[in-house]
Amino acid sequence: MTIAACYVASEGIVFGADSTTTVFVPAPGDQPPVEHHLNFAQKIFEIGDKSTLAITTWGLGSLFSASYRTLIANLADSLAVQPPANVNEVAWRWNQLFWSAYSSDLAAPLQRAKELFAKPVRSPEEDAELRKLDENSFCGFCIGGHVLPNRLPEAYEIRFHATMFLPEPPIPLERGRAKFWGWQNLIERVLWGVDDGVFGAVLASGKWTGSEAELAQALLSQSLGQPHDLPLREAIDWIHASIYTTIKAIKFSHWRPYCGGPIELAVISTDRRFRWVRHKDFGAAIC
Repeated sequence: MTIAACYVASEGIVFGADSTTTVFVPAPGDQPPVEHHLNFAQKIFEIGDKSTLAITTWGLGSLFSASYRTLIANLADSLAVQPPANVNEVAWRWNQLFWSAYSSDLAAPLQRAKELFAKPVRSPEEDAELRKLDENSFCGFCIGGHVLPNRLPEAYEIRFHATMFLPEPPIPLERGRAKFWGWQNLIERVLWGVDDGVFGAVLASGKWTGSEAELAQALLSQSLGQPHDLPLREAIDWIHASIYTTIKAIKFSHWRPYCGGPIELAVISTDRRFRWVRHKDFGAAIC
């Protein structure tokens, strides 16, 4: 699990992410694999060198055939040979490149998920299997920056999941509103007073007598307002504070340590290329 974030401001784009990744270590004999949480993964990457583009990721931590780092380097190579017209084109090119590796590496579980999804009636066991397949194969990316000579900052969300047949269109991010992915529950609770799980539990309880829309409106009236377009340094503070708060809340909760490790932050301003705000060095995991 992850907490990743992107904020599109008029001055540029801020990326943020934690560093925890979950791996499964084979156990002796017939025992199931053991879940481990490692705290020095990288989830924000500059696309190329001295670039005006970057990408962050959440969900599935890796593929079998190539690392995300390698695939992003391949994307950078292709952009150098054939420069893109805009950020949307970069998002589509990543969409196609990643889909080729994703659909090949995960061919068997994706096929099984599609078979289950297509069934008109599924048993509870099949529903559970489908949820697990989707959970274990879901991954997302956010690509952002600008493509010269246009300095307008843009960012796009791209998702991959078990029941898709073709790459889905990139989703543009709204300017002036932070977007969080992975373990975003805490930030939703801070901003709106409730997350999707709590909202669903209230509706399912039978205690709420109004409509779903009326419940949403009641909660929205108590939400925390945000400035529409933060100055870049304030946006960096907001993203860092959100990720830090999530990590600490998870640390002291009953949940497993889905988020943690060093916080990484990067910025692409409209007048400068990719810059790290916070970035761990390669010796960070050496104690």
